[in-house]
Amino acid sequence: MKVLWFTNTPCGANEKLGYNIQNGGWLASLEKELVKQRDIQLSVCFYAKQDLPPFSYKGTSYYPVYRKNSDTKFGRFIYRFLHKTYNNRAELTKLLSIVSEVNPDIIHVHGTEDNFGLIQGNINIPVIISIQGILSAIFHKYFSGIPYAVFNKFEGIAPKIFLASVRSQKRGMINKVKCEKSILSKARFIIGRTEWDRSITNFFSQQRIYFKVNEILRDSFYKKVWEQKEFNKPIRLISVISKSFYKGLETIIDSVLLLMNNHFRDFNWTIIGIKESDHIVKVLKKWKKIDFNTLSVRFLGLKKEDELLTELLSSDIYCQVSHIENSPNSLCEAMLVGMPVIATYAGGTSSLITHKKEGILVQEGEPYSYAGAIIELANNFELARQYAKAARERAIKRHDKYTIVNDLLSIYRYVLKQTEEDKNF
Repeated sequence: MKVLWFTNTPCGANEKLGYNIQNGGWLASLEKELVKQRDIQLSVCFYAKQDLPPFSYKGTSYYPVYRKNSDTKFGRFIYRFLHKTYNNRAELTKLLSIVSEVNPDIIHVHGTEDNFGLIQGNINIPVIISIQGILSAIFHKYFSGIPYAVFNKFEGIAPKIFLASVRSQKRGMINKVKCEKSILSKARFIIGRTEWDRSITNFFSQQRIYFKVNEILRDSFYKKVWEQKEFNKPIRLISVISKSFYKGLETIIDSVLLLMNNHFRDFNWTIIGIKESDHIVKVLKKWKKIDFNTLSVRFLGLKKEDELLTELLSSDIYCQVSHIENSPNSLCEAMLVGMPVIATYAGGTSSLITHKKEGILVQEGEPYSYAGAIIELANNFELARQYAKAARERAIKRHDKYTIVNDLLSIYRYVLKQTEEDKNF
């Protein structure tokens, strides 16, 4: 079976290309397992930062598509100025030429964040769309944490001059949402992971056939286990988030302030993925009028896989604070190593955790209950340990490599059979 993937990252070729990409590790993990199947010939098409010829690496054929002006700051400036949505005809023509060259039996598009899914309707090959996030729903909650007016007020003049302002980002998101709606409305076969994405895709495409396939996580997280015998003193909280407005950084700060004002001060909170010098942190400082040096918070920025794993295993409670998510891999990785977790009841997280069984779920954007949940676990190590054990058991089953590969192969075969029957109807 010849399978062509369209992906937002080069997957397993990151290493060969020397790309420092922090996201998408689960795709590389799935690719690694899929190419082991003798009857699968896998090709991957992705947008590249430079003009590269097709190449093969570790059993996969890669087809880079150079996105002009994406490799320089000036080029990205021009795209922001023009509010490009990347769904132009020239790019679509390039994608279709890759389809013609590979001539696959089936096409699997990973994510609706880019324009890959627009190839639907232009080819006679069956296309499966995998859901990562759903921009339409994310955009609805985009400014739930830091309001648009607040960011616009405190972001300064430089982002406005260089078209990186919150206003420009908002317009860019609106364009991407339009593109995504077009993709989902035409999708016949959709793969998701949570009740959240199942419901939303049904809204956009009631004729779609929905499948559930979980994700294979990064190898090292299967091999290590959180084995604390008691909590550290001070207790160590940890979160892995990005610089997006909806990821809940302000919930962390508000929760920290509540804890400290309630005389619960024997803790520190580590934030992976954001540096203190990042713009979102500067805006928060101005908005909240807070000296972060007085808070028990440390920003570590991006970390490599082994560094992140070390931080998780030496911490006590993993805290997921987003206002909207589908199935955040950072939370899944924390569960897989068997950490006590607190997560916001947002998007698909309730499909990952059962409240008071594998962890604690709290209302998103509500720091009082979040602070209360932290105190509850911090004062009851045995309860936290029970949650952690149950979380690991659920994650091991959910992210089982063998099951996931077989589920995906079964879907490929079903889609091919269904498509053939439709032709003969």
